[in-house]
Amino acid sequence: MATQEDKIKQREALEDAYDNFVEPYINQLSEVNAQSLPNIDVALPGFCCVSGWLALTLLYCFWMRWRSPIKTF
Repeated sequence: MATQEDKIKQREALEDAYDNFVEPYINQLSEVNAQSLPNIDVALPGFCCVSGWLALTLLYCFWMRWRSPIKTF
């Protein structure tokens, strides 16, 4: 029974050590200062790039389709 209680105490000590020392350090490292981030809007350029490639792909497909019609025998 003493070994079970010792294991429980060791586990509690490890959990307390994590809560008191490790977790605050990890939280400090993972904090991101919102004011230090540049305010860049990437949605519009990304949308334009994807839309442009899609339009070029569709134009190429239509051009290839009309250029050489499918022949069935």
